[in-house]
Amino acid sequence: MARRVKLQRREGVALVTLPGAGGAQDPGFDADLCASLNGALDLCLKDEGLRAMVLRAGPGGWPVAADPARDYDGPGAARLASLTGRLAGAPVPVVAVLSGRISGGALALTQAVDLRMALADTVFAAPEYALGLIPAGGGLVRLARRAGAAQALSYVTSGHDWDAQAAMGLGLCDAVASEGAIESAAVSAALQVAEGGGEMPFAPRDGAVAAPQRALDDLAAARAGLAGGVMAPVAQRAAEVVEAALLLPLSEALDFEAVALDDLRAAELAQALHHVAQAERSAARGGFAPAEGADLHRIALWNQPDRLALALLEQGRAVIMGATDPGALEPAFSRIAHAQEAAVQAGTLDPDQREADWARLGAALDPAGLSGVDLVLAAPGAEEVPLLQALDLPLALAGFAAARAQDLRVDRLPGLVALSAGGAEAEPLLAPVADLLRATGDLVIQAAPGLGARLRAAFWAAAERAVLAGATPEAVDAALQEYGFAEPPFVQADRLGIDTVLAQITAAGRAPGAFFTFLQLEGQSGRAAGRGVYLYAGATPQSAPGLPEILAALRDEAGIAPQRLGTREIVARVLAELAGEGAQALQRGQAHRAGDLDLLALRVLGFPRAHGGPLFQADRAGLLATRKRLRALAAEGAPAPVTLWDVLIRNGRKFGDLDS
Repeated sequence: MARRVKLQRREGVALVTLPGAGGAQDPGFDADLCASLNGALDLCLKDEGLRAMVLRAGPGGWPVAADPARDYDGPGAARLASLTGRLAGAPVPVVAVLSGRISGGALALTQAVDLRMALADTVFAAPEYALGLIPAGGGLVRLARRAGAAQALSYVTSGHDWDAQAAMGLGLCDAVASEGAIESAAVSAALQVAEGGGEMPFAPRDGAVAAPQRALDDLAAARAGLAGGVMAPVAQRAAEVVEAALLLPLSEALDFEAVALDDLRAAELAQALHHVAQAERSAARGGFAPAEGADLHRIALWNQPDRLALALLEQGRAVIMGATDPGALEPAFSRIAHAQEAAVQAGTLDPDQREADWARLGAALDPAGLSGVDLVLAAPGAEEVPLLQALDLPLALAGFAAARAQDLRVDRLPGLVALSAGGAEAEPLLAPVADLLRATGDLVIQAAPGLGARLRAAFWAAAERAVLAGATPEAVDAALQEYGFAEPPFVQADRLGIDTVLAQITAAGRAPGAFFTFLQLEGQSGRAAGRGVYLYAGATPQSAPGLPEILAALRDEAGIAPQRLGTREIVARVLAELAGEGAQALQRGQAHRAGDLDLLALRVLGFPRAHGGPLFQADRAGLLATRKRLRALAAEGAPAPVTLWDVLIRNGRKFGDLDS
């Protein structure tokens, strides 16, 4: 359904009301909303008796896209630029009443008006930077011309939200008022200017341009303080746009901003960051088929964190807590009580509600005490699994494979929970249990047990294969560290222990390689033993003596003619094997979204966010080229590419298309 802008007239003042923010699925300033606003402006500007305009939003505040880049998708930036041009060129004063969250299209529009008055709880943000982009539609240019270089760059690159008072100091708004008085104050200010023909009593639109040398000095100082790293190109491009805003005529500066946005959007960085953000939004809100009739009101938690119990109580659910060690329950209840008391003191929890929450919290000293609930979420010891299953209740078992068709499996990974059904009977529980697990802010994906471990095994096996093909362990680690992996594979292997690495490779169904096997046989088991892939004689790992000769002998025994592998080739080999593992999981139904697998690689492997994930990289490199590389690696002992590669290539599809 189209989102309509409402138009009212009051004593020569046009009150233009945008639809309020639509929550998690808000499309922002999409084509429908922009067309409706454009039509409202047509009607306003045709009114010969028009004296002023007030732009405001309905309940929830100004529209804010769930995907921050959506306001600029396709012709989006051009639509915003056209609207902001009309507002800036209006023959009457235009005042914006700001509420909710101001970013994206809202920033562009409100920077084009004469006066901006914000409610005290209004929040300002620039989420574009975290996606490798800049605010556009004229928003950055007009902010720089009004407030100055340092303020504009600080806003764009800070990465945090700004409250109304702080935003006023940056030039994002001109005044802060209470809800009861803000609209009458806005109308009064607009009419005062209209009747007196004077200027707005706040910062002029081009205030920073009036003192160009000072503005450029501020820009030079701000540039010197910009962060380096992977986001440096985005920060520098933002600085170039700000410089253009200060030195060029407005129309040329706006064109410069539009070109900068297009260039950034076409870069790998922005596309990778956007891909990861989409995967995270899905893991935070959806990704599971909706369920019918799964009413999970009474939840039992066995060996679960008390923060989860607290979050479920806040949702109005009844919670029974139990633990293998009953002595752990008393301190858990104390922590819950302390957190509730702190919330009461902070004014975020009503005392009566606290009492109601506390009345819905119970304890169980053994599994039998969990009976009568709608779901048991448990991390049991092995001996407790039969006791829990004897209750004949829906079970979500963390750390154990589901033994019954009606059970769920929960894998807690760093910053992520992988959830899967033991069989078709448990599938209706996936969506509601995912919502339970998200209560504490966890991201939840649908993935089979142990998929993260299989990705780790593929990572180590690919690194080892590169060494046997001709690289040194140091070269492999350096290449992958330069690419951005949080911890390179051989440093990680030594930290965890070679025995652990080999056990996980074997458990993943892969044949252990000659190099790791040699280290194990020689007792070179890793950092704890003082020697593994590297020698640990001091604070930093050193190359193990005699390693070149050992590797030469291993290659000779395996009939491998060593190659010269450069940094790019090493990275490409490892990424291809990770993508191959991901494709296999998709084909087997062990995962359902390519984005989930990329998210898993980020959280489990420390895959660099700026590169999106292995399946994202396969899409960028081309599926045909990646399949060719996988076939070549299969000749060296890697798993052969599964038929999903052939199906996607034949149909002109990519892995990313599977998530649409």
